[in-house]
Amino acid sequence: MTHRAYVGIGTNLGDRVANLERALLRLRRLEAIRAQSSLYRTKPWGKLDQPWFLNAVVSLETELSAPALLEEMKKTENELGRRRGERWGPRAIDLDLLLYDDLEMKTPELCLPHPHLRERAFVLTPLAEIDERFAAMRDALDASELAGVALIERESAIAMSLEGSAPLRERLTALARFLAETDAVRVRVERAQDEIELEVRPRRATPADRQAASTPSAAAPRIDTIKADLVGIFHVGRPVPAEGDALEGDRELGYIEALGIRTSVHSMGAGRLVSVATADGSAVEYGQPLFLIARGR
Repeated sequence: MTHRAYVGIGTNLGDRVANLERALLRLRRLEAIRAQSSLYRTKPWGKLDQPWFLNAVVSLETELSAPALLEEMKKTENELGRRRGERWGPRAIDLDLLLYDDLEMKTPELCLPHPHLRERAFVLTPLAEIDERFAAMRDALDASELAGVALIERESAIAMSLEGSAPLRERLTALARFLAETDAVRVRVERAQDEIELEVRPRRATPADRQAASTPSAAAPRIDTIKADLVGIFHVGRPVPAEGDALEGDRELGYIEALGIRTSVHSMGAGRLVSVATADGSAVEYGQPLFLIARGR
């Protein structure tokens, strides 16, 4: 007998898009996904002093019982690096069984429907997207709760035609188009037993770059925004960069710390520092502006 289940997916550590994509891949191998919501950037719930989440909801068709499906979900969390810790705290991946047919049950291991379903905008918003029956429940939430959920339109989570038996040329063309049309800095492709990860690193300034930056020009200077390429804690470098500083070459302006790893933030060429957009020691999200740099004149 086939059952309809709804599963919530969330992550706020590491490469959040990659975490969600890995979870979806494993769920597809486990069960048939019948509907999948968009990705949403969401305010933390229950514990506010942590990075924002990415969330989504999928609808599954399964022959597993509810407890058996929950057990498989927990195995998937462990495989993807979930470490049990503080309640409602940060996590690499979180899979919640929200609904299972019209089943109502309450055991120490599983409560259906999910006990906090009606309170969570980060669940009801994607849930209502794929099943309009939950739209009224979503709309009943306070506006302040709904304001903490934002649709992600472009964050490297763009579908690429890499499935099936497409020729290698088509798959490479799709990947090249994806990289050209987005500002993604890290891309993972998983297909069958194969896995490829590409990372775009800042290009080091060349003598030609420095010459171009120092050559007077009649054109107005271009303002570039240096953005965070991962979630973590931002720290300015030493010496501390200040507004108006002339940047020679590819200067390291600071770094983002995540899971004990420091990722440098560079000026990506010469210019003049217009603004430091994020305070030292602040939690930052993917794509958040860190520095504004004037190029050219």
